[in-house]
Amino acid sequence: MALNLTEKPTMNQNPSIPAPYPGPQPTNMPTATKHSPSIPIATELGLSTNNPTANSYSTDSPTSGLATIAIDYIKSKKGLIERFVLVSYNRGIAYPSNQYTINALIQSIQVMGVNGFGADFQFSLWEGTVDKWVHGLVNLAAFLANCKVESIDDDTCDELNWQKFEGKYALSNSCGQEGRSYEDENCVLGTTEFLSCDVDRNMQVTAVSRGTGVRAPPPLKCRRGTGEENYAGYWDTSSGRVVPDAPFANVAGRTDIEGCCWWGRGALLTRGVCNMGKINYFLGKRGADLGRTTLYPNLDFCQYPEVSCTSANGATFRWTMAFFEWAERVQRYQANGWNFETQISQFVSSDMTSDSFIVGISRILSQGCHEFDCSGIGEARMMNKRKKYFHMIINDVFDLKSLLATSKPIAKPDRPLTRQPTMRPTMRPTMQPVSMVAPPAGMPAPQQQPNPPSMENQNTNPRPFAQSDQSASTPSKMENQNVNPRPVSQGDQSSTTPLNMEYQNVNPRPVSQGDQSSFDPFNSVPARPVAQPE
Repeated sequence: MALNLTEKPTMNQNPSIPAPYPGPQPTNMPTATKHSPSIPIATELGLSTNNPTANSYSTDSPTSGLATIAIDYIKSKKGLIERFVLVSYNRGIAYPSNQYTINALIQSIQVMGVNGFGADFQFSLWEGTVDKWVHGLVNLAAFLANCKVESIDDDTCDELNWQKFEGKYALSNSCGQEGRSYEDENCVLGTTEFLSCDVDRNMQVTAVSRGTGVRAPPPLKCRRGTGEENYAGYWDTSSGRVVPDAPFANVAGRTDIEGCCWWGRGALLTRGVCNMGKINYFLGKRGADLGRTTLYPNLDFCQYPEVSCTSANGATFRWTMAFFEWAERVQRYQANGWNFETQISQFVSSDMTSDSFIVGISRILSQGCHEFDCSGIGEARMMNKRKKYFHMIINDVFDLKSLLATSKPIAKPDRPLTRQPTMRPTMRPTMQPVSMVAPPAGMPAPQQQPNPPSMENQNTNPRPFAQSDQSASTPSKMENQNVNPRPVSQGDQSSTTPLNMEYQNVNPRPVSQGDQSSFDPFNSVPARPVAQPE
């Protein structure tokens, strides 16, 4: 797909200038190629400077002109999303996330999945499409499961220094973790390389987020300087201090932090000069300077990458940049027979129990490919958590299986149906007297029976209530009582669904702070304070 700035995107007609997207297959993962520092202008790219409008672009999903089925359903689940998804953990103690809020999430979904943002792609919510909007909720569940692992659990906007090497945390992890080099992850040479941010060797940035664990490493940062006099050093967890000027390298071999300002940011921790450059073009100042209508025309995400976390629009933008990366890089991925829409359809048709969809799409996000060890680093980090969170959102938050029509045949009755009513007695008294037909000749007329007493406020159950609770003697007093007097076993809370626990603390016992290795976030849900009546 082309990045044309005319009213409808078309392929670049100038053979001397590479088309940004010369075919249906998008960029799967930025490649480590050196990027020219020159920044082409619109005329050099063969692009028009006409100012487009957001609704002049075709989109993969219906626009806001249709019924807001999905958005309304998501809003109806706000309480459950807050209670089970937007939950962070500090040394094993659960609390409502400060960085990621429900209102900012819904606002961002409306823009990135319904209204559109001026591109020919968007987050696939399939809003208003009766036969596919459930697919959009599955897509959102996979998105949120990955956000929870990447950022929400730690309540962070910036990537944290999490990778140990030889028992120490290299401060040069800001250049890249898991063997990556974020500054070298440029867009594809010959097609979209002009979108990559230029690496400024003089840039100095310190992340605003850091880990909350005991003796957690300091925030990631970058600064000018290479060579022996500019070793970044490492973080010593045993002493809880930085050991500076030590030639301690990260997994990729870096010992300095010059130009290493492209660590992950936002709900999906969007990393690298290619991904940040695309955000600057489609959402930020770069696109606005070239004549596009963008959401943040005054924010330059290449010149100030940390603005993603420090901007006044940060609450919404942390979601927005994540939705953009998911729509641009994950949804449009195609390789070796793997196709996003095909995979999500197969998942829905298979009773939504398989792990293949969430595993494949998590690998695409983390490694740029859907097969195991396709990038040479093994499985995607914390894959089991991604799977657990995905199925938890599918079943306990969105309850998607209840939205699908059952494919099981309807059970046949034990005996043939007839039009004759079953003469079965009823326990309810007749509320009105039965009119009597005239008696035969010679028979005395029956006496008129008095009207029966009103049963409106009487107890229709002849068994008396417990003497200790006389207030429950009328049905009107039983509206909020438990119809099943048998208490739920305290030893098995798995049978209690979130729908019945929305305002209760599922795990009232505080997690022990002495053993964080055994902490399971699925068994710890924050207890939100209940508003007291005035």
